[in-house]
Amino acid sequence: MKLVLYSSDDLAGGNIARLLVEELKLASSAVVRVEGNIKDKMELPVNLELAIVASRHKSESGTPTLTCHATGNFGKAELGGSPGRLQSTNALYLRKALLLLKEKQRKYSLPYDVSLEVTHHGPTELPFPLVYVEVGSSELQWNDMSACRAVAEVIYELYSTEPEKVPVAIGFGGPHYAPNFSEVMGNVALGHIMPKHAVEYATLEMVKLMLEKTVPKPDFAVLDWKGLKSEEKQKITGILEGNGISWKKTSELKG
Repeated sequence: MKLVLYSSDDLAGGNIARLLVEELKLASSAVVRVEGNIKDKMELPVNLELAIVASRHKSESGTPTLTCHATGNFGKAELGGSPGRLQSTNALYLRKALLLLKEKQRKYSLPYDVSLEVTHHGPTELPFPLVYVEVGSSELQWNDMSACRAVAEVIYELYSTEPEKVPVAIGFGGPHYAPNFSEVMGNVALGHIMPKHAVEYATLEMVKLMLEKTVPKPDFAVLDWKGLKSEEKQKITGILEGNGISWKKTSELKG
């Protein structure tokens, strides 16, 4: 069973949920309001195949953006969840979310960036795969019904259809907004992505957790080669190669 979740304190999530039920006619039982913020939840009384979270995206720049991402904390837990823990995510649905966001942005000629983000914030402990799909990055966009409608249509398709099967991987390197990883998602489905600023937390245990918490089981790792310093490349490839995990550069997977 799949469910669409949104937080009671989330303006964009509430707008998206209303459009799903009132305009797209998704059953109200499939759209669940969670009291408080889902980022902070350690448990929910459901057992799911997948949870799709309709959410606001917030950034200091305020750039209009449609995003999707997995959740988890490589280091400290500053925005929900537990430190050093990752939430299970489904890479095939994450890929489909990104491709659909790009499609809807073109369909409605929305003046929004579309981006895959790296793994960040909570929750980390829910016992089912979870994908965030967001509209941002300020209250102006959270109330933009054209953008919320685009995200609602994406979530409706994630809920009602199955994703294409492609190779699955985890990622390393690059910035928070992951342009090089976004570009390769046409050919590979990425689950958890550790950005450049979190490489200090790269250990064998964390790499194993990234693999464990990405479903389906990843086939290999992908490195944003230009988005890593020389010593960071050596650290990550050393862990991967030392444990029989194959890897590719993003440049090998574009096109």
